[in-house]
Amino acid sequence: MKRNIIINGFLILVGFLSACTTSLDDLRNDPEEVANPNASSFLNNSLYQAVTYINRQGQTVNSQLAQVAVMRELSGNNQIHRYQINSSTFNTMWATPYRQLLNFKEMRRVAEQKGDANYTAIALTLESWLISNITDVYGDVPYTDALRGMEGNTTPKFDTQKQIYDSIFVNLERANALYDLTKPLSGDDLMYNANVTANVTKWKRFTNALALRLLMRVEAKGPEYQDKLRNLLANPTKYPLMRNNDDGATLFYTNITPFVNAFYDVRDLSFNGNIKFSRSFIGQLASTNDPRLPLWATTVGGGYVGMPVGYEITDPGYRTGSYSTYILDLKRSKYFGDIMQYSEQQFLLAEAVVKGYMSGNGKTYYDDAVTSSLAYWGITDNTSLLNHIDVVYNGTLERIMEQKYVALFGNGFQQWHEIRRTGYPVLVVGPDMYNDGKAPARLQYPTSALLYNKTNYNEVSKRIGGDNINVKVWWMN
Repeated sequence: MKRNIIINGFLILVGFLSACTTSLDDLRNDPEEVANPNASSFLNNSLYQAVTYINRQGQTVNSQLAQVAVMRELSGNNQIHRYQINSSTFNTMWATPYRQLLNFKEMRRVAEQKGDANYTAIALTLESWLISNITDVYGDVPYTDALRGMEGNTTPKFDTQKQIYDSIFVNLERANALYDLTKPLSGDDLMYNANVTANVTKWKRFTNALALRLLMRVEAKGPEYQDKLRNLLANPTKYPLMRNNDDGATLFYTNITPFVNAFYDVRDLSFNGNIKFSRSFIGQLASTNDPRLPLWATTVGGGYVGMPVGYEITDPGYRTGSYSTYILDLKRSKYFGDIMQYSEQQFLLAEAVVKGYMSGNGKTYYDDAVTSSLAYWGITDNTSLLNHIDVVYNGTLERIMEQKYVALFGNGFQQWHEIRRTGYPVLVVGPDMYNDGKAPARLQYPTSALLYNKTNYNEVSKRIGGDNINVKVWWMN
């Protein structure tokens, strides 16, 4: 009797399923799946995730490589400021950035399929921005064959950094030509609000400012890049650049979930507990009475105290002493969503004048760069800083880079990239440093590359001269 009840129940269930669907395969279809997405559906979330991740990693990794901060770890492990770097750090710009790169590539595919010029241009720009971040950390990385797992390619080859940069410049050139400034975006845009027609031009200006950043990064690699740089600077109508801070590529966080600061939900102790500002960074800002200092750093006994880079490991005073660290207000700041500020562009233009790539007054661009960086942080009085003997424009690359270094605070890995490119500011060699006190030229590839892509990993390691932190990336001199 009991067995009959079970069988009858089973038959009723089968009959119910048969009445609802003609095939069990139909049950595999997700009714919530977006079968025909719009390009607009990729923009905000992918951009937010990428910016948030890069800037969060930059606070730990870039800040120490660029000697903005010192991580005080009692265990002595992974002290990046000492150039003691463990394998977990090598994954910093790999898995998550590549996932977002896939989203930007998919955004481009959908936009091209639907003939949407503006979303295609934006996708090309963001793809270029993100792959530049990845390759500038490691050097040669997968790009052409990357993210093709659905096609059966799970072991991508590593492109040379030169090949990647050449592709970037092709993509940015195409993006610049594609923009239709008469058509607004069809969806919301958290960065520029370009669903209003007048703001589409801001995306185009960012595209060209990004090209300027990357062309300057490789200008020493030969005439082909120098000619591209001169052409961009000589044709402002064809290649419009940012006009002011409003054109800057920054996600200004509302701090209304989910659009919150990268550190909004990070524990206070994790945000600033063991990380302290370095003595050199604090010293640079304090010596010039830089008005940004109190917006970034806590005080100790009424003053600012930085921790020495590579401090003596055996000295207990450094492990227990009080030092200036990130103020907690930065966790809620709307300003920690940088991709590229207008001030960076102006520093690049000042550098272009100094190097003879364009005519003009380098001081004008430099002063505007410093002023706009202060204004970005809500500071309107620039007189005392610009006139300080250690800040006033003197026509040297070193002076430009010293202030650019400060202005790039909180912008992912850009400080480290610029130090490796120019040699400025000159880094400190502390008393207890690894790697013979030699600053890393790159990060090693993550362990996953060796484990799951061994053949191509071995090939690229041999090609670059060994997978270690002292091998220079292509654009380094």
